[in-house]
Amino acid sequence: MYKNNKNKNNFYKKYYSTKTNSGNYSKVVTDFLTDKNLNAVICFEDLQLQETKNIINEYSKNKAGIYLILNKVTLDYYIGSAATSRFYSRFHKHLIGLVGSKIVKNAVRKYGINNFAFIVLELFPEEVNKENNKKLLNIEDFYIKSLLPNYNILTEAGNSFGYKHTEIDRIKMKANYSEERRNRIGLLNKGKKLSEVTVERMREKALLRSSYSYSQEGLANLKKNSKPIVLYNKDGTVYGEYSSIVEVSNSLNCSVKTISRALKSNSKILKRTWYVKYK
Repeated sequence: MYKNNKNKNNFYKKYYSTKTNSGNYSKVVTDFLTDKNLNAVICFEDLQLQETKNIINEYSKNKAGIYLILNKVTLDYYIGSAATSRFYSRFHKHLIGLVGSKIVKNAVRKYGINNFAFIVLELFPEEVNKENNKKLLNIEDFYIKSLLPNYNILTEAGNSFGYKHTEIDRIKMKANYSEERRNRIGLLNKGKKLSEVTVERMREKALLRSSYSYSQEGLANLKKNSKPIVLYNKDGTVYGEYSSIVEVSNSLNCSVKTISRALKSNSKILKRTWYVKYK
């Protein structure tokens, strides 16, 4: 993982620190990161302040990577990815404009933006382009499958490029959960002593997990009536892959009719923001 632990700017110090044990996070954020065995690159709190928004905007320049949005009241969270210079765009879309994840939108309206934290988990070492876009998505996919953030998986889990883990994808996670992946995920906790409370939580969650897994035939039956769609940013990078037009509609808050019209048009432009095509 790529950490930004050097050359801290005092201007940012009030709003974030670069180490979990630095003491600059609020207690709820520190406890959350400790419980999840995460070492954040940067954590922004006091998100209701204009000064904080300005700092996030400045920090976002020339950076790409994985972010986490934490509800500090319920400890529910959302994980996404941001292309180069788009951390602020993702922050604004989900928490200010409220046009990203509908689950996050409803939570912000209920609890208030002051009860959320915007956390950068990992920085991507390259400028994101068409060629390496998939690498960033794979890193995000690993975080989602490792941590299973409920703001993602309840109905429309996804990342900042719009890729959504539908129910089919979640079933795939079960069917393809190899021993290698189990070992990789286990490395997140390797060498770290878990508290008795954490161990008990893990035990309780394990007891609640279903042992049922779907066959490949079952997966095929679920997919057969879906026609995949791909959204592209205007620069040609992939914004997201969706299993159906309905999924695009739900995730973008856009009518099926509008999406259908864009698919049939010569320009393929959707909402003056994306190009939409069948996969």
